[in-house]
Amino acid sequence: MEEIRIKPIGVVKTSVVDIRSMPMEGENAVIEVKEKYAPALQRIEENSHIWIICWFDRSERNVLQTMPLIMEPEPVKFGVFALRCYKRPNPLAITLVSLDRVEKNRLYVSGLDAVEGTPVLDIKPYYE
Repeated sequence: MEEIRIKPIGVVKTSVVDIRSMPMEGENAVIEVKEKYAPALQRIEENSHIWIICWFDRSERNVLQTMPLIMEPEPVKFGVFALRCYKRPNPLAITLVSLDRVEKNRLYVSGLDAVEGTPVLDIKPYYE
């Protein structure tokens, strides 16, 4: 299989800079979409929620098993494909966020689990 090349369409802006300090419920953030992709945002504000697809660029890519941070009564290992952890061979992340407001090429969202500077690969509307 050939290598896949993907170019980010934007970047995450948030006060959270360390993966380990990310709250489980995510954080408020701004998705800053590159100017050349701004026309693709037309009418996005009609959605209450959107999917943000990111590349966790600072993630460890050689981890195949890990223990969830919250495990009771005793920690057990899981394969990374059975968890929503950031450590994985291809650190793609998909998060459903609330779209709070739109200002030009900036999407103000809540509930995003990506840190400052994380590349955004795509945005998709959420439908129930």
